[in-house]
Amino acid sequence: MSKKSDAAVKLMEKIQLRHPIPEQLEGYSLMHQGLYAILRRQLQPAPSLKVIEVLKTAYGDWNELRVAQAQEIAGHLKPAQLGERAIPVARDVREYLQEVFQRSHGLDLEFLRDDPVSSARFVSILPFIGTATASYLMWIASGRELPVTPTLVRVLDRIGLVTRQGGSMKKARAQIEPLVPEHDQLGFVVKFGEVASRWCDARKPACHACVLVDDCKYGKKAYKEWKLQQERLEVLRQKDEARQAVLRQKEEERLAREAAKAAKKAAADAAKKAAEDARLAAIAARKKAQEDERLRIKKEREAELAKKAAARQAEIQKKQQAKEAKAKELAAKKLAAEKARAKALADKEKARLAKQAKEAAAAKAAAAKAAALKAKAKKAAAPKAAASKKKPAKGKKKR
Repeated sequence: MSKKSDAAVKLMEKIQLRHPIPEQLEGYSLMHQGLYAILRRQLQPAPSLKVIEVLKTAYGDWNELRVAQAQEIAGHLKPAQLGERAIPVARDVREYLQEVFQRSHGLDLEFLRDDPVSSARFVSILPFIGTATASYLMWIASGRELPVTPTLVRVLDRIGLVTRQGGSMKKARAQIEPLVPEHDQLGFVVKFGEVASRWCDARKPACHACVLVDDCKYGKKAYKEWKLQQERLEVLRQKDEARQAVLRQKEEERLAREAAKAAKKAAADAAKKAAEDARLAAIAARKKAQEDERLRIKKEREAELAKKAAARQAEIQKKQQAKEAKAKELAAKKLAAEKARAKALADKEKARLAKQAKEAAAAKAAAAKAAALKAKAKKAAAPKAAASKKKPAKGKKKR
């Protein structure tokens, strides 16, 4: 084993993976293999497989699943019994599909098997999937052969294990293959892919936080520059803190002056308000006294008027009672006079009626007497009338 291969093994021992290397699934597409790797970040193998089967049943295709909401996806995961992890798992599923769609313009990773150019472009920037998981997928796609990508070459070049030779992947593979531990190709690409994802970014590396910084010439230099920058930033920070302290002190003094001025003004306003309140209270007391006096006089006047009104009312009532008594007396006298007059009229009418009755009786007696005389005269004249009637009858007969 060469020195570089020994160094590669030692470097691999320093790298701690955030997520376990997933087991390869037989009979699954690369999209399913990638989804399984994402699920293994939170779940054990059995629940991960259960989630994949549930989602295959619930959704007709990958795009339907990609555009679904996390809450909707989590609702379908009840058979997997994930509990509180259902929502985070659903979000990881959507994030995985969305990143595949954006990086490959589709939802199929089978191009990783036979299109090296597209594969290299795909694994160049994968914030969510990460270079480690992408390397795992490429390892499966290549039939378990060592996947060599520009990202892997960049990491190994920076730590001094290989040198870049004009971007030739064939020459890079020739340098890398002797470094790979026997029977651990996957661990090799996944671990150095982890370094690429977490610290060794092509545009903005975080060498100061990388676990391989002490073994990397590029990292040591970058760390030194970062440290100097941090020292400069610390100096600037201290200067800024001193300036901020001066500004704070000035501001505190200004605020203290304003507070003292405000307190003085508040005291003056309070004294002025107290004087004004006292003046208004005196005016209110004076007005109240005047009002009380006015009310007292008004009550006395009203009492006197009420007394006079009561006396006047009593006098009126007395006069009314006297008037009513006099009226009653006059009415009684008038009633007695009326009764006497009525009695006199009744007596007069009675006498008139008695006189009329007497006259009627006399008239009746006279009439009876006249009738008797007429009857007597008629009776006396009857024989003569009869004789006078008989004489003309006899003469007619003679003729």
